[in-house]
Amino acid sequence: MGDNFNISEIVVRLFVVIMSVSVHEFGHAWMAWKLGDDTAAREGRLTINPIPLMQAYPMSMVVLPLLGALGGMTFAYAATPVNLSRVNRRWTLNQANFLITIAGPAMNFIMACLGVGVLAVIHHLGMRDDPNWGVPLTILADAMVFLNLVLFFFNLLPVPPLDGFSVLFSLLPRSFDGLRQQMEQMGFMLFIIVFLVGGRVIAAPLRATYIALLQVAGLL
Repeated sequence: MGDNFNISEIVVRLFVVIMSVSVHEFGHAWMAWKLGDDTAAREGRLTINPIPLMQAYPMSMVVLPLLGALGGMTFAYAATPVNLSRVNRRWTLNQANFLITIAGPAMNFIMACLGVGVLAVIHHLGMRDDPNWGVPLTILADAMVFLNLVLFFFNLLPVPPLDGFSVLFSLLPRSFDGLRQQMEQMGFMLFIIVFLVGGRVIAAPLRATYIALLQVAGLL
């Protein structure tokens, strides 16, 4: 796309990551609402509108994404209020926790698939080299695919406070509660380690998934 300070690249990167995190958090809020917990809905979080998240998390949803986009590394963070005690009793706490937690990464995967769909439409209509629509949409859709796959795989790493941690321990028996508590106590340190090396951990599955999606769409 050009060098790291290309204004169009910065704007696209910033827009895509903020919207992708907003959709991710909407996934958590929507699933919680479907299971009977309206906490996020009552706080105005049952929406893909990024404004409520930007107001609640100005540092991690505005300042950090902007600095990251300027530096070539896109990052944003937010959280959705959930109260598992309000969930419909037909679901166990572990079942509800699993469904609510996995819904966030699932939304990112859906967004990545939609991005591939846009790329496929552009390709099959022969618009890829059209400077008015094809090129800008290709840049936007490609960023949408890549950044949502990054969020999908990174969030599934089993380290607190990432979604993968809750997903893993919602599937494990209560005998693992001691390990869960120990990991939660070391959460900050573990997260810093994962933040530094997580890119290498997810690189292979991310690349394989990216290629597979493009192949399914007939783009490779």
